[in-house]
Amino acid sequence: MGEASPAGWGLMHPGSARATLMNAADTETTTQGHALQRVLALSYPLIVANLSQIVLGLVDTAMISRVSTEALAAAAVASSVNIAAGMLFGGWATAAQVISARRFGEERPKAVGQLLDISLLVGTGAGIVVLLVLSIAAGPLLAAFGLSEAVRAEGVPYLRILAFAAPFAAATAMFRAVYAGVGETSVAMRMTLIVNVINIPLNYVLIFVAGWGLLGAGVGTAIAVAIGCAYMVQFGWRRLRDTYALFGFRRLRRYREVLPRLWSIGWPETAMLFLGYANNVLVVWIVAALGTSVIAGMQIITNVQNILWTVIWALSSGVSILVGQSLGSRDERAAALIQRAGLLLMVALPAIFLAPVVVAPSFILHLLTPDGVVVAEASSALPILALQVPFMATSMVLAAVLRAAGDSKWVLYTSTASSYLVMVPLSWLLADAVGWGLPGIYVAGIAFFAARTAGAWWRYRQGSWRTAEV
Repeated sequence: MGEASPAGWGLMHPGSARATLMNAADTETTTQGHALQRVLALSYPLIVANLSQIVLGLVDTAMISRVSTEALAAAAVASSVNIAAGMLFGGWATAAQVISARRFGEERPKAVGQLLDISLLVGTGAGIVVLLVLSIAAGPLLAAFGLSEAVRAEGVPYLRILAFAAPFAAATAMFRAVYAGVGETSVAMRMTLIVNVINIPLNYVLIFVAGWGLLGAGVGTAIAVAIGCAYMVQFGWRRLRDTYALFGFRRLRRYREVLPRLWSIGWPETAMLFLGYANNVLVVWIVAALGTSVIAGMQIITNVQNILWTVIWALSSGVSILVGQSLGSRDERAAALIQRAGLLLMVALPAIFLAPVVVAPSFILHLLTPDGVVVAEASSALPILALQVPFMATSMVLAAVLRAAGDSKWVLYTSTASSYLVMVPLSWLLADAVGWGLPGIYVAGIAFFAARTAGAWWRYRQGSWRTAEV
């Protein structure tokens, strides 16, 4: 493939993710059971990492809520702005992961190192843009939400402190993406757990002991994010530098070999993140018109849905990485086995999680809220959420395969069309006009995933993903 494999490429530590992946790549020994193990081995660290982030969010919310109602409101709005800004480099990270997996499959380790160098430059540059924009425009951005002066007084310095973490968060996203592409997903889990273990006590000390309030939460988060980035640097330097020739920044002058590929895959992913965010805002706006209890019920369901989405998203990432590696090594049989394994896991694991929630909704939901009216609203939508899972899983497997082939544009087209031609209008029609309320939103969600599946299936059946160059 234009680049010799380094000595010891196939002699990696038998317990490492890379060793597992390379051993499993032999088409003579790969079975469906083996494919299931490979997807799980690659995906479970991502599941743990993202679930720990959800727990961190809950703990942070609990601490900030003890400061004041204004602080809690400011944190909610400022965090949503910060998340939206972070989408600027999220799409580039997805592109880096796709390319990294393909180069790994092609056994071109030096190309992985070059990819990381240029991805860090692009990602950190995007993070600096976020830092500058949020630092300068924090006041006007929060004022646009119609917040009171007291809430803005809390939120503006908090958002500016979070902005200082953006370059570190962007660099970390690139490290995670490139490392994941070569099978090193466990480092993301360890990094996230380290960040959370530091963040929670540090936030407590700065919020309550130092008396900094919401500002202390921002400072604690920024410090923890920077430490997480440092951990990713040292991991690459100690464990992967020799194998993949990482941190050879003199190669940046050869950016034309990488940057066009990053751009062609990354801009549709970035656009899809922003458009998906806007779609969610529109759906919340529709639900808000139905009354306080309905929107509260949706918030309860959203907590359940976030866990489902975390599991399915992580499995989809695992499928995309392994299919990309298989396409790089021209192993279509392994790619097919991985797709089936991914679909099975994406249906089975959420079903296991949802079973107690669907069987005993009142008991489970009362753990989240004591309000019987809100529990009744949420309970009415839970069975429909469960019916979404097969459609969600199928659409995500197909999207993973198309991403692995670098076809993120088609993923963008199908997702956007399904959002704005199906999800939004059908949500209004069923929830409001027809009067189904909250269940109508989740019926519209089934239609959304069915439309995404249909569009992705059409593209998949054309077969160009099998031979696409990345």
